[in-house]
Amino acid sequence: MTRYDTHLCLVSAQPTPNLAPALDPDFCPRRVVLAVSAEMRSRGEWLTGILKRHGVLVETLELVDPYDFHGCSDTFMNWLGEQQGEVALNVTGGTKIMAMAAQEVFRSDQRPVFYVNIENDQVIVLDRRDTGFTLPTGIKLREYLEAHGYCLPGKPAKPAIQANLRDLVDRLACDSERLGPALGRLNWLAQEARASLTSPPLDRHDLDSRALDELVAGFSAAGQLELRDGRLVFADEATRQFVNGGWLELHVYAALAGLAPEHGIADYAIGLIVVAADGKIRNELDAAFLHRNTLHIVECKSANLAAGGKGSDERGTEALYKLDTLRKFGGLRTRAMLIDFRGGLVEADRRRAAQLGIRVVSGRQLRNLRGELKGWLNGAE
Repeated sequence: MTRYDTHLCLVSAQPTPNLAPALDPDFCPRRVVLAVSAEMRSRGEWLTGILKRHGVLVETLELVDPYDFHGCSDTFMNWLGEQQGEVALNVTGGTKIMAMAAQEVFRSDQRPVFYVNIENDQVIVLDRRDTGFTLPTGIKLREYLEAHGYCLPGKPAKPAIQANLRDLVDRLACDSERLGPALGRLNWLAQEARASLTSPPLDRHDLDSRALDELVAGFSAAGQLELRDGRLVFADEATRQFVNGGWLELHVYAALAGLAPEHGIADYAIGLIVVAADGKIRNELDAAFLHRNTLHIVECKSANLAAGGKGSDERGTEALYKLDTLRKFGGLRTRAMLIDFRGGLVEADRRRAAQLGIRVVSGRQLRNLRGELKGWLNGAE
């Protein structure tokens, strides 16, 4: 592997092929020069902020028209003639015209050129018959999202997995068929406790339900609620949210924590608040992780997805459309999974998920969530 003093990068809508080589400890340059058009200026600024935090010097090379081959060639030729030291072209990004013009200029000057295969993160050397190499998965969630124009105003949640909570969520995941309806009722009670941290009173059907009684006892033993005078009482908003479905996110987090060391998961978190560059649009990701420099998003649903939603669609349809929208956070490679605790996703929504390329894990599949996630990482849809 040859390390170059400067990378010339062609900025496009896909920042990872420019970012990953520049952050590789064994391949990173001293300086990155970003060739940007007016349309890509903001994306260049997002990359600049990340690279500078890592101690990389960043400069910008303005291109008047990214579709003018001769204009691009002249710009690259004039710039390259002024450079000292080893300069390499990362030809992965930009428009095709930009890439062809830059590659021709570098080849004419016998300068190194490399390309990043985004399917496997392999660096392919184009100017000679050198063996390529695979980039490490060192990008973190915050950097990845920032490179795509989003920010995380808070710290990604990486909770300590307490033994009592892990045992509780494992029991829930293993008994979804029996406990599903009662858990739906518990979700509703926790939802209604948002304002005062105290639920409406349990009715006679609640009090006669062995499954609900088992759930209340389990969450109470884990320190997540108390039953007082026929009402559920929560110590704080965090415990209320945990009972109201947050436990399923913890189940996903525990599975990712178990997989991460041996399966190339670079970063993972739950409960991420993501804000767009304009600061106006906020979304929450139940769980997200990076594998092979690709963003994976997981939406967790403990409610019955066959029930009606806010509009004319069922909850399952709404969840799928939301996931399809959230997938835009990480560019074209982003993958999405819907976890359906109740197993209530109707057949039409299962077909819709397949058409959208969204992986569904539901019902009894949660008993082997780690195995389902492992298969997903290995390319299964």
